[in-house]
Amino acid sequence: MIPLLLLLLLLLSPLSTTASTPAYPTIPCTTDTSVSSSEADNLIPIRNEIYGNGKIFDISHRYTKDMPVWDSKDGLGKFLSLPASMKNGSLANNSEMKLPTHTGTHVDAPGHVFDHYFDAGFDVDTLDLEVLNGPALLVDVPRHSNITAGVMKSLNIPKGVRRVLFRTLNTDRRLMFKREFDRSYVGFTKDGAKWLVDNTDIKLVGIDYLSVAAWSDLIPSHLVFLEGREIILVEALKLDVILPGLYSVHCLPLRLFAKAKAKAMASLLLLLLLSPLSTTTASSAAYPTIPGTMDTSFPASKDSKLIPIRREVYGDGRIFDITHRYTGDMPSMGSENGLGQFLRLPESMKNGSFANISEMKLITHTGTHVDAPGHYYDHYFDAGFDVDTLDLEVLNGPGLLIDVPRGTNITAEVMKSLHIPKGVRRVLFRTENTDRRLMFKKQSDTSFVGFTTDGAKWLVDNTDIKLIGIDYLAVAAWSDLVPAHLVLLESREIIIVEGLKLDDIQPGVYSIHCLPLRLLGAEGSPARCILIK
Repeated sequence: MIPLLLLLLLLLSPLSTTASTPAYPTIPCTTDTSVSSSEADNLIPIRNEIYGNGKIFDISHRYTKDMPVWDSKDGLGKFLSLPASMKNGSLANNSEMKLPTHTGTHVDAPGHVFDHYFDAGFDVDTLDLEVLNGPALLVDVPRHSNITAGVMKSLNIPKGVRRVLFRTLNTDRRLMFKREFDRSYVGFTKDGAKWLVDNTDIKLVGIDYLSVAAWSDLIPSHLVFLEGREIILVEALKLDVILPGLYSVHCLPLRLFAKAKAKAMASLLLLLLLSPLSTTTASSAAYPTIPGTMDTSFPASKDSKLIPIRREVYGDGRIFDITHRYTGDMPSMGSENGLGQFLRLPESMKNGSFANISEMKLITHTGTHVDAPGHYYDHYFDAGFDVDTLDLEVLNGPGLLIDVPRGTNITAEVMKSLHIPKGVRRVLFRTENTDRRLMFKKQSDTSFVGFTTDGAKWLVDNTDIKLIGIDYLAVAAWSDLVPAHLVLLESREIIIVEGLKLDDIQPGVYSIHCLPLRLLGAEGSPARCILIK
């Protein structure tokens, strides 16, 4: 089973824990430390596993050519290309990624092993964000055993616990750091999976290798877990140097959707653990209905027809999904034809495979995404300032959603008129782009609203903002596309999030969680972003 691609950021704000130093292997020409670099460091990027003074733990594996893939001796291999390069005359560096959707840290959707669920459209875009975000228990499994019914019983997991991350011998053996796939990994046996389903309230199951199911019970265990469409499986977690205990988990897969045959049954993840926040009510979602699906906040019963639910608001109005789902008709910068086909199905149950396994191919600046400094600065690109070096503490925390005056780009005068208080570090700018629904139109539109050069400079010089979010494919106005990006990215302190979906959300203060893929060498990445009120 090839792992499904997933955007998994685990930001752990321990409910009670401490952490030792990160144990991720050092990457050549980088620094692995929590101390920020200076210009005197000769442009050596920092790669952290722990952020926010020990509050945030990244439990996603970074994507490298040497990471293991299912049942292969050779590892992942090349997964990034650079079709647009500044060295070859392009205005910016734009990478393209090609990955099986079960690669690295990822989630499984029901259609992975149930072909009728696959046909009905139960893809990763139908997974419940309320299950994927909330309090979770990290437990150590007894070593030298698969997770059997007896092991599950011995763990004494209390009723009411809905999210559990199982750390096993896989972590001790560092299997996810070895190129060659190892069939002797620890996973659930069929009776262990059945015991969990029958005797606990667990709805999110996380494990530390490429499959939640033991090799000997690969399909039977998956069938037990996924049959009810209530349990979400998160595989290949990085659980080194974290104490067992309670955390707040944020697990955000990419919104991969396809009307054609190649539906995404898994998704790349960035996984994050945080503490829970206060809640409020929310209006109904305004995302266009997809034919053959229900767009409602009420889950389908098991007896209902196989019609998947696609939501924009979760958790009784607490959680807003501000990420655009990936479709062939979404806009792509500079194109009249939209994104086009981005998924295919190289392994299909209809053709004799034991599971459905999709493959995705995307420009890394597609849909909702982040920009790293190397996008417009070629020397930063060469030095390795990629998306894996972005600060998770900046990407996760309190932020402000504001409405920009209509009929204008974001100039210095507009920035001044917004009266954003000092100390505010994260701001999402909702503009006329949202009113015009530009992200729902196939053809790219150069009349979008963005920052002018003087607006960007005013923000840098007069505010404490370190995360800028906007509601179209570029933060910079078309007329100032390169200059405004250069102003914002020069210091490597500001993170840009583009292509946000900000419909039907009240302005105000929210907890922002924005989780890009850990793509080693990429100057941008698709992201999954949510607001929690």
